[in-house]
Amino acid sequence: MSNYWLNRATYTLPELILFGIGAFFWILCYVFVIRGIIKYKFVGISASVVGANFAWEFLWAFVFRQDMGEIIQIGYYGWFALDCFIVFSMFRYGYKQVLPQNQKYFKAFFAYSILAWLAVLYFYIKDGNENPIGANSAYAIQLLISASCLGMMLRAPLEKGISYIAAWSRMLGSLFCGAMIIMHWPQNHWIIAMVVAYLIIDIFYIVLASKNLKYTGLT
Repeated sequence: MSNYWLNRATYTLPELILFGIGAFFWILCYVFVIRGIIKYKFVGISASVVGANFAWEFLWAFVFRQDMGEIIQIGYYGWFALDCFIVFSMFRYGYKQVLPQNQKYFKAFFAYSILAWLAVLYFYIKDGNENPIGANSAYAIQLLISASCLGMMLRAPLEKGISYIAAWSRMLGSLFCGAMIIMHWPQNHWIIAMVVAYLIIDIFYIVLASKNLKYTGLT
C-alpha cells in the first residue's frame, strides 16, 4: 500500500491503527447521538460546543488536510457528514437545551457560534499553531465537549436523549486517538494535559450516568 492511502513513512502501523480505532468510536458516538435525536427529538450534545466541533470538521475535511493518508481522510469526511445531521437537528430541537425565555434567540446565536468558530479555528491553523492532524485544537474542543455535556446531564439527568453509549464511545474515541498522538508527539504536553483533563471529566460523567440508567434506560 502506498503512502497515499496510509502514510507509513511518517506514522507507524500501531499509531495508524490506534487512530483508526479512535475514529471508529467517534463515528459510533455520532450514530447513537443521531439515534437519540430521531427517537426523542433531543440533541444529546451541548449546543455550546456543537458549533466548534462542526467548524473543526468542516475545516479539516475541506480546507486543511491531515497527513496520515487518504483512508484516514475518509474518516474525517465521515465525521463531517454525520455532524451535518446533528447541526441540522440542533436548529430544529436545540432550543430545548435553553430556558424558555431564551429560546427565541437560540437559532441566531447557534448560527453565530458556527461562523465565529470557523473564523477562529481557520486563523489558528493558518497561522501555524496546529499540528499536522489538527489535534491541538481538537483536544481543546474535546475538553469543552466533556465539560459541557457533563453540565447538560447534571441539569437534565433523566433526559432519555442523552445517550449513555454515545458517552462511552466519545470517551474511548478520544482516548485511542490521544494515545496515538502521545506516542507520536510525546513532547506535546498540551495534548497530554488535555487527555488527562477530559478523561477525568468523562469518567465522572460515566459514573453518574451509570447511576441514572435505572431511570432512563440504556440508550
